[in-house]
Amino acid sequence: MKKLIFLLTFTLTITMFSHNGGTAPVTDGLVSYWTFDQRDIIDDTARDVWGKNDGTIVGDPKLVTGRVNSALEFDGFGDYVNLTNLGDFGNQLGSFTFEAWVKTSIKRERWTTLFKVRDAECAMGWGIDFNGWREDPNFRLKLERTFLFDNSLEFGPKFDENINFTKDVIRFYRTNNVELKVGPPVCKHSTAGLRFPISDGEWHHLVWVNGADVDENGREHQESAIYIDGKWKVRGRGSGQPVIRIPFMESVYLGAGNNRGKAERFFNGIIDEVRIYNRPLTEDEVAQNFEIGLSVEASEKLPVVWGALKTAQ
Repeated sequence: MKKLIFLLTFTLTITMFSHNGGTAPVTDGLVSYWTFDQRDIIDDTARDVWGKNDGTIVGDPKLVTGRVNSALEFDGFGDYVNLTNLGDFGNQLGSFTFEAWVKTSIKRERWTTLFKVRDAECAMGWGIDFNGWREDPNFRLKLERTFLFDNSLEFGPKFDENINFTKDVIRFYRTNNVELKVGPPVCKHSTAGLRFPISDGEWHHLVWVNGADVDENGREHQESAIYIDGKWKVRGRGSGQPVIRIPFMESVYLGAGNNRGKAERFFNGIIDEVRIYNRPLTEDEVAQNFEIGLSVEASEKLPVVWGALKTAQ
């Protein structure tokens, strides 16, 4: 067994250095990794090559040429991948990284979802939408800026039925219940909007990083950063009551939004190389993963070696 592990480790090292200048995708904190390569699609299962969260393919997305090897193409009509509720990942949602390669173009004037989960009664929500923003005059004015980071507390659950088509806006949000010192829990929304022509028909590497720290008064501060194509775009910082971290009751959908068990806002385009981490990646780590995505030959080989190493251990 030791010889097998050594051999696989040696193979991994040779692969990394001979094809990509000594770099490899970051694995520290990696929860799940869906390559969407042909070898990792078995019937209606999209294999998680790193964790235990194999996805279930719903509808008939096509296996097409991706940014790295193959990928899944969604037609915007009922296609998505159920990524499960990711185990206890929700407990760490104060610190996370979501990463994916995407390629899409606007086919019709509507907003769509890259990934999303929303539990009942505002228990937990997490996701990224393309070309959509809340129908609110104040929010619309703020979007004249490049970036909006909003932390708000609202009494009672509030959902996204008032989202409108807004071209070239990527919407990042989290929602959860917050315990107050006095009174019942309230619904907390943490929303960010970034102007970027994401639906231009080109491949883009999208990374959403979120960290959390607590100040001397016990107030939790959420710090987000958004990177596109390996480059830092914006950062935002919000503060408020401590976030209650609970596992998702509903599954995370990729290529659609899971609105309390109902799939909606289906994605139209190609998604590849999806990774979720339970910590914020650094700027250097984001750049490292981006460069790996540009080195197709090396990236194709790494998941197989990782899977073998995990099995051997």
